[in-house]
Amino acid sequence: MPPNPLRKSAILVLTHLAALAVGFAAGIYVLPILTEQAGASAEQVQAVSQQARYTGTFRKDLAGSDALHWASGRLHVSPQALAFEGSVAPGPDYRIYLAPEFVDNKEAFLRIKDRSLQVGELKTFGNFTVALPAGVDPARYGAVVIWCERFGQFIGAAGYR
Repeated sequence: MPPNPLRKSAILVLTHLAALAVGFAAGIYVLPILTEQAGASAEQVQAVSQQARYTGTFRKDLAGSDALHWASGRLHVSPQALAFEGSVAPGPDYRIYLAPEFVDNKEAFLRIKDRSLQVGELKTFGNFTVALPAGVDPARYGAVVIWCERFGQFIGAAGYR
């Protein structure tokens, strides 16, 4: 029986679409790594940590974290800034929020997102510092959440009060 040209065309289209999807997914993962900005130096983190009133811990084993979406490290909260020592899974469009309470997954954060305050963008996947906006009192919040705005994905959180 001769090969069916329609079947051969369908297989070619499907394999090319699969390759395109894999390439797109790899691009979404790799592009943030290629465009990553320099993280905070140990001295910058130490300057905030010396004035910190609160500390917390980001852990990889939270309910909303997984192999591609996680943060692990130590959080320092001073009256003027946040400092993080550790690492964050690479990804696009990460935002840093002060949240009124600790949450450990996407659904819990979405319930309190309207009461949370975005204080910065995350463009690095290691140590970072973020200056708090004027007039923001971190004592009015209880946690820091890292959130992927583009995909609505929970990355990590640390309670500090």
